[in-house]
Amino acid sequence: TRGGATEQMPSDQVAKLELGAFPAVYRRVLRDPDAMLKVARERLAAKDALLAQAGFVAAAGLFFASDAEGRANGALDEMQKAMPDAGLLPEVYRLPFEHYRGRGAKAASEATEVAKKYVRAAAAGSWPSGFANEAELLLVIAESKDAPSLQTKLRVVIGKVAGIQAVVADRAHIELAHSLRESKDVQAAQRIYEDVRGRVTADESARAGAMLGLGKILLETAAAGDRDAGRQAMLCFLRVHLETKGAWPRLRAEALYHAILAADKWRGPEFGVVMGRCKRVLVDEFASTEWAVKVQR
Repeated sequence: TRGGATEQMPSDQVAKLELGAFPAVYRRVLRDPDAMLKVARERLAAKDALLAQAGFVAAAGLFFASDAEGRANGALDEMQKAMPDAGLLPEVYRLPFEHYRGRGAKAASEATEVAKKYVRAAAAGSWPSGFANEAELLLVIAESKDAPSLQTKLRVVIGKVAGIQAVVADRAHIELAHSLRESKDVQAAQRIYEDVRGRVTADESARAGAMLGLGKILLETAAAGDRDAGRQAMLCFLRVHLETKGAWPRLRAEALYHAILAADKWRGPEFGVVMGRCKRVLVDEFASTEWAVKVQR
């Protein structure tokens, strides 16, 4: 609703769903995925479909965070079977895709398979075109191995969604910037990062990706002996964790890992404290990611 009037829009135009009743209904189970599933089933039985969906998705996110992939996918499958027309069905593909990406190369095949399933579901279900575009983007990210091919395909996706789907466009731009940076076109990458970071309408994951990329550019400068660049890189990475708490966990985990590296390059006052705190949060809160594994080696 807006100004007393009710509006309708296609579900692929919804960037984020926030339910005011969610904290009240789930307040006692916000950290317990098993108990959250129980409440979600109660909401489903009471025909409160929206709060039920939100509960299933939140429970799956908690299961993924604790590396209980089977339980997470089970919660998403249960929602899909109980509510085949649920508005949050894309989360059945988004959540596992992001989880597998967070596990790195060892889970690349799983991420690819999830993206393929999303493409098939969007086509078979005649979903709004925005979901098909998002699914295509995930598949491009998962399948493309060489930089030129990836960059070409990302630009095709950007052409489809520019001015129509801001969230998908921002994500495609960030992935393009990452590829440009990795292929040494640092100036082009930096322009994209700064553009996305500077837009107040960008979603948290896009802004997290932009700050992460800018931090990595600074970290490369620090590797050449520039301690102040190390400090600036560290601050970029810390901002990801502190200012984009709604971003995908894998992004916040990667930022914490690189904050440790940047602090070590800086070696300013209490740099060891920063390194220790980042490591503790990374291991405690993002144990299922490749970055938590790396920091413990």
